[in-house]
Amino acid sequence: MHDELAEIRDFLAEVPPFHQLPGAELEALSRALVIRYLRRGSDFPPAGPAHLWIVRQGAVDLRQPDGSLGRRLAEADSFDAACLPDSEEAHWSGHAREDTLLYGLPLERLQTLWQAHPELRAQALEKLGERLRKARRHQEGEGRTRDLSGLQLAQLITRPPVQAAPDLSIRAAAALMTRERVSALLLVEGGCLAGIVTDRDLRSRCLAAGLDDSSPVSTIMTAAPHHLPPEAPAFEALLEMTRRGIHHLPVVRGHEVLGLVSSTDLLRAQGVSVVDLADRLRRATSLEELARTMGELPELWLTLARRGDGATALGRLVAGLADLLTQRLLQLAEARLGPAPVPYAWIAYGSHGRQELTLFSDQDNALVLADSYDPAKHGEYFRALSTSVCDGLAACGFILCPGEMMACNPRWRLPLETWRLTFLDWICHTDPQKARLASNLFDFRPIAGDPGLSQPLAALIATESPRHETLLAHMVTNAATRPAPLGFFRQFLVARSGEHQGQLDLKFHGLMPLHELARIHALACGCGATGTAERLRAAAGGRHLSPEGAEDLLAAYDFLQALRLTHHRERLAAGQALDNFVAPESLSHLERQRLRDVFGIIATQQRALGASFQESRVL
Repeated sequence: MHDELAEIRDFLAEVPPFHQLPGAELEALSRALVIRYLRRGSDFPPAGPAHLWIVRQGAVDLRQPDGSLGRRLAEADSFDAACLPDSEEAHWSGHAREDTLLYGLPLERLQTLWQAHPELRAQALEKLGERLRKARRHQEGEGRTRDLSGLQLAQLITRPPVQAAPDLSIRAAAALMTRERVSALLLVEGGCLAGIVTDRDLRSRCLAAGLDDSSPVSTIMTAAPHHLPPEAPAFEALLEMTRRGIHHLPVVRGHEVLGLVSSTDLLRAQGVSVVDLADRLRRATSLEELARTMGELPELWLTLARRGDGATALGRLVAGLADLLTQRLLQLAEARLGPAPVPYAWIAYGSHGRQELTLFSDQDNALVLADSYDPAKHGEYFRALSTSVCDGLAACGFILCPGEMMACNPRWRLPLETWRLTFLDWICHTDPQKARLASNLFDFRPIAGDPGLSQPLAALIATESPRHETLLAHMVTNAATRPAPLGFFRQFLVARSGEHQGQLDLKFHGLMPLHELARIHALACGCGATGTAERLRAAAGGRHLSPEGAEDLLAAYDFLQALRLTHHRERLAAGQALDNFVAPESLSHLERQRLRDVFGIIATQQRALGASFQESRVL
C-alpha cells in the first residue's frame, strides 16, 4: 500500500465511527476519499455533490441561522449532515477558521458503507440528533449542557489503559501503539506510573535523533508525567494541558493507573476549541498574530457562557490564556533583546493572580529580579522587556493599569531582597496606604520565569501576616469604605446621576468587598491560596470566621459571580461594551431579594471583622 494511503488508513482507524471497521475496509475507504484544501475564510462545505467531510488538519466553524456558533470542527471531527435526511445542520453556514485540509467520502460510497453496516448509519442519526438538541439549548438559553467544569475525568475514559514496562524496546512500544491504535503509551513499573511516550516522542526523540530502536523506551519517555485523579473536573485537565503544552494526561488514583485523557477527548466533550486557541498562542510569531488570536476570545467566552460554563471556570480560562499570552510575549521579547542578563520571575496579582479575570480586566503585574541585578548594567534590558510585554498585553485586550502598577513601572520591577524588605515594611510598619498596596500585591502568583524567586515572598506573607494584626486592622478599615448599598427598609442605594444613574456597581459594592474579606481571613490564618473561594474554604472555622459565615460568604460570592456573568453575556451578545452596572428593576423579584440578602451578608461580615480587630486598629 502506498505510504500516503497507509497514513490516511491509520488516521481513519482513530476516527469514529470508522475505527470500528476491519483493516481491509479501511484500506478500501482510504482509496475512495477525495482531498480538499480550504484557505482560511473559505466557505464550507466545498461546492459540489454531497460528501461526508472529515477534518484532517485545521478547523471549521458552523453557524446557525441566527449567526450564533453552532459547532466547531477540529481535527478528526466529521460533518455528515448533507448526507442525512432533513438535517438542520445541512442548512447552517460554515467557513474555514484557518487553513484546513479535508478528506471527503462521496455520498454514494457512504451509502454503500451504511448498507453493509447499518449500525453506523444509526449512530450517525443519533449523534446528529444530540448535536441539534444541544444547539437548540444554546440558542434558546434552556438548561445547562454538560460542560468541562462539571464533567469528571473518569467520565472521559473510554478504554482500559494501554501500558507497558519501561524496559520494553522502542520498536516493540511502537508496534504496541500501532496495534492498539493509540497515540500515547503509559509506562508502568512496580504498579506505579513511571512515564509516558507519545507519537511525537517516537518521531523527535528516536527517529530524528537517530536512536537505535532496540533501545529501551524509557530513554525517550517523559518521566513522572503530571497526572490527575479520576474525580478531577475535566476543566482542570484542560488548564493543565494548556499551561504545560501537552496533549495527553494520565488519570491515576493513588498508585493505580486508570487511563489516559487526550486533548481530543476534551475537544469532543467541550465542542469548542480552547486547546486550539492555546496552541495558536504558543505558535504565534508576532504581536499581530497574538492579537488576532486573542481577538477570538470574546466569542469563545460567549459560546462557553451560553452553554452553561460557570464564572469560576471562565475566570480561570481567561487567566490561563493570559498566562500563555504573557509567556509568549516574554519569549518574543527575549528573542529580540537577547537572553535575560539575570534570572527573573514575572508575577501577576489582583484578579489575574486570583485567576478571576474577566474579558475587560486591566493589567496587574510586576517583576522580581535576582539579587545579582545591577540597575546600571541591566536596567535598560528589563525596562525594554517589561515595556514590550505590557504594551503587548494592552494590544491583546488587557488594558494598561490606570495606576501604572505594572512591571513597566520601575517601582514594580525590583530585586528579591528589595521586595522582601518592602513586604516586611508593609506588614510590620503599616499604614492605610501600605495596607492598600499589600491588598493588591499579596494576591500574587508567578506565571513566567524562575518561580523560585517568588517563593520566599509567598512564605514571608504566610508567616508574618498572622503575627501583625495591625496590617489586617488597616485592611478592615479600608474595606469599610465600601459599605453595602442598602438604605432604610433594605432599599437599594443606586447612583443618582451620571452615566450609570439608577444602577448598582456589582464589582465595587459586591465582589471587591468579598475579595477583601477573603484576603483578610486568609492572611489571618496564614493561608497561601489566592483564589477567593479557596481562601474562604481554608479560613472556615478559624479564629475570625465560623463555618456558617464562610458558607454565607461563598453563597454570596457564587450569586454575584453568576449575576455578573449573565450581565456580561447579555451585553456581549448585544455588541455592547462590558461593565459591572446593573439596574435593580431589570432583575426578577427573586434576584432582587437575593441581592439584598447578599449585601446584608457582606455588611454583617464586615462588622464582625471590624469588631474582631478593634483592639488592633490604629486611631
